[in-house]
Amino acid sequence: MTSTIEIEELIKAMISKETGTRLSDISSQSTFHQLGLDSVNSLFLLGDLEETLNLDIDPLSLYDNPTIASFSAYINELQNDRT
Repeated sequence: MTSTIEIEELIKAMISKETGTRLSDISSQSTFHQLGLDSVNSLFLLGDLEETLNLDIDPLSLYDNPTIASFSAYINELQNDRT
């Protein structure tokens, strides 16, 4: 199981790689929109997270949890529900 903080760091690293944004410029309170993720980038992010964490993630969850922190908490809940 991965903690919320570890999930945040994973998401930040994935966004940094995808957008070219420096990791130090990505805050947990940043929204995906502020970071320049469009619908296509978001789907790639979801796919990578699903593969890395072995989870099925509802694509609409990105819109329901628009910050890295809130989305990470959601992912953590999914992991806890699975166990």
